[in-house]
Amino acid sequence: MTLTLLLLCLYGTLSEDAGEDNLNDIMVQIQPEQGQDIENEYKAHNQQVETAATTTTQSGCEPTIHTVMRELGAMEERLGATVRSLEGMRNRLEASESQVRSLNATVNELKRFNEGKEYDVWPQVAFSAALGISGTIGPVSNEITLVFQRVLSNVGNAYNPPTGIFTAPVRGLYHFTFTAFDCGWTTMTGASLRRNGQVMVSVYDEKEGGSSKSSSNSATFLLQVGEQVYVALWRHGHRISDNENHYSSFNGFQLFPI
Repeated sequence: MTLTLLLLCLYGTLSEDAGEDNLNDIMVQIQPEQGQDIENEYKAHNQQVETAATTTTQSGCEPTIHTVMRELGAMEERLGATVRSLEGMRNRLEASESQVRSLNATVNELKRFNEGKEYDVWPQVAFSAALGISGTIGPVSNEITLVFQRVLSNVGNAYNPPTGIFTAPVRGLYHFTFTAFDCGWTTMTGASLRRNGQVMVSVYDEKEGGSSKSSSNSATFLLQVGEQVYVALWRHGHRISDNENHYSSFNGFQLFPI
């Protein structure tokens, strides 16, 4: 037993490069029976050494696994921070969208307000004109446009005295009136208010004897920019008269733009 321990101690002091050759040299110098025992003990020792080495190797892997786990934990934390950042960005974006909607509503309201204010700077339109003659026009064989040449007012200059035609300067709702006066024996008066040639309203009167009569009518309608309105005297024996009292007249004004 003492010899065996001595041999084991000798084996522990051998360098790594000695290996199996040094052990075989030793085995030659001892008795065969003792050599068998020593060989068995040597193999058992090697098995213990390999087991210890394997345990050490397995223990050496543990720090690597821990490192991976720590890195995964750090990645999870960074991912959570990214998600929280995205949530914050989404909240800020929703708030910005709400502000944009509010601003758009304000802009639209200001536009409507400004459109209403624009009416104040659009030209105001109103006119009144009398036939301005001392006598009678007609009878005529063809319908004619009556020229009301005695202008009483012409705000906006939309009425043209030389032609007797009103031209709408802006789109809007307008109101017109006209009066036809006639004096004489057994005469007829007939006239129409026309828009671009279309009859809107008319007057008609037939009388006998030496009486004088006036007929009036009015209308309210929408006009586009550039549309024209005038009074036309009917053909086939119809007449219209006037004097310094201005019985026959044509009037109009804008109610409001549209």
